[in-house]
Amino acid sequence: METSLHFLDFIAMALYFAVLIWIGVSVARSGRGEGESESFLAADRNMNLVQTTCSTAATDLGGGFSIAMGGLGFTLGISGSWLIAISGISIVMVSFLMVPRVKSWSDRVKGLTTGDMFEARFDRRTGTVAAVVIGLAWFTFVGGQIIAGGKLLQVTLGMNLTVAVALSGAVILAYTAMGGLKAVIYTDVFQMFVLMIGIVFIAVPIGLIEVGGWNGIVEHFSASADTASLVDWGAVGWKQALGWFFAIFPVWFISIAAMQRIVAARDVKTARRAFFLTGIPIEWPLFAIGSTLIGLIARMLLPEIEDAEFATPMILMKLLPAGITGIVIAAYIAAVMSTADSCLIGPVAIFTNDIYHKYLRPDADEKSLVRVARIATIVLGVLAIGIAYLVPNVLKLILYAYTFGAAGIFFPVLGLLFWRRTTATGAFWSMLCGGTSAVVWAMLGEPLGFAASYTGWTIGLPVLIIVSLLTDHSPEEDVEVFAAIKVKRGGTS
Repeated sequence: METSLHFLDFIAMALYFAVLIWIGVSVARSGRGEGESESFLAADRNMNLVQTTCSTAATDLGGGFSIAMGGLGFTLGISGSWLIAISGISIVMVSFLMVPRVKSWSDRVKGLTTGDMFEARFDRRTGTVAAVVIGLAWFTFVGGQIIAGGKLLQVTLGMNLTVAVALSGAVILAYTAMGGLKAVIYTDVFQMFVLMIGIVFIAVPIGLIEVGGWNGIVEHFSASADTASLVDWGAVGWKQALGWFFAIFPVWFISIAAMQRIVAARDVKTARRAFFLTGIPIEWPLFAIGSTLIGLIARMLLPEIEDAEFATPMILMKLLPAGITGIVIAAYIAAVMSTADSCLIGPVAIFTNDIYHKYLRPDADEKSLVRVARIATIVLGVLAIGIAYLVPNVLKLILYAYTFGAAGIFFPVLGLLFWRRTTATGAFWSMLCGGTSAVVWAMLGEPLGFAASYTGWTIGLPVLIIVSLLTDHSPEEDVEVFAAIKVKRGGTS
C-alpha cells in the first residue's frame, strides 16, 4: 500500500500550521504591556483545567515519546507500554504530593522556577545549583525533540535529515521566542485534541480493523517463536523495567515543564485535577497502549521499515484517509515542536530568572526580562540543535536527560517538601554527588549493566540523609515555607 502524502494532506497541514501561528501571534499580542514577563514566563497564572491538562499531556507525550513509543512497540511489543505507565504513575503521585504545596507557595511569592523553590527552602547557593542542574537536563531534552521533529519531516515530506532538523529547530526557536509559555499552552490545547483523536480514536481502530483486531495481532506474532514476545505483556525484563522506573518515575517531581504548568494553573484544584487526568487516563491507558499498538500494527503491515522510530508516521500515512493523514501528521510535528519549546522555555526561564535577574540585573524591568528571555531562547536553541546531531536516537537522548536530572534533584526535592531535617548542606551535596556519579557512570558505559540512574539514587539518598543529620540548618533556611501549607478540599490555607 502507498505510504506517501496526497495533495489534500499538504493542504490540511498548511491550514493546521496556519491555525497554530494565528493562535501564537494572537496570544503574544495580548501579552504585551504591563505583566508581559508574567505572561511570557508564567502564562498569567490563570490557565483553566482544559488548558493545563492539555499542555501537561502534550509536553510529555507529543514530542519524543510519540515517536519513541511507536518504535518501542515495533521492536519490543505491547510490553513497551509499561514505559508510559511509569510516567503516568509519577504524574498521579505529583498531583497528590507536590502540586498543593508548590502551587500555594508559587502564588504567594510569585515563584517561577525550581531554583526559586530551592532558594525559598534552603539558600541561594543551593537554589542556583538546583536551577543549573535542571536547566542542563532539560536543555539536553530539547535536542531529542528536535531530532523527533526532523525525523517526522524526513519520512513524511522526503526531506534530507539535516535540512529537516535545521528547519524544525528554526520553527521552534521562532515560535518560542515570539509567544512564551502562554502561547505554548494555548496551542497545546488544539494540538493535543487533534493528536489524541487522530491516534487513539482514528488510527488505532482503522489499524485494528486492517489486521483483524487484537486476536489477529496475537495470532500473527504467536506463530513464530521469534516474535511471540511482542504480544506478551510481561515480556519486558525486570532489569529493563527497573531501569525505566529509576529513570522515569522521579522526572515529574523535578521537571521544569511540570513546575511551569503548576505555576500557570489557575489554582490548586485546577493543577491537581490536570495532573491526575494527564496520568490517568491520558497517559495510561489511552496513549500508552494506543501508541504501542501503532508500532505493532506497523510491524505487521510494514515489516520492512529499517528505522523503528519511523513506524508511527509511516503507518499513519498507510492507514488514514487523504486529508486526515495530513492533519494528524501535522499534529505530530506540531506536538513535537510544542514539547521542544516547552522544554526550551524551562532553561530560558531559569537563565532569565535565576541567573540574569538574581545575579546580573536585579533591577531589570519587565521589558528587559522579556528581551533577555527571547535572546536566551535563540542562543540556547541553536546550541540544542548542535547537540541534536550528536545523539541521533530519540529515546536514548530522552532517557539520558531524565537520568541526569533525576539523579541529582529527586531526593533533595522530596527532602525539601517532606523532611524538615533536610539541611541546605545535605541538599547541596546530594545534588552534586548524585548527579555527578550518574554522569560518570554513564560516561564509563554503565558497567555491569546497571543504569546510571541506579548510581545516582544509591549515592544521592544516603548523602542527603547523612549530611543533613550531621549538619545544622543555616540562618537562611526556612523550614516552614512548605510544611506550613495545609491543603483543604478544593483549595489551600
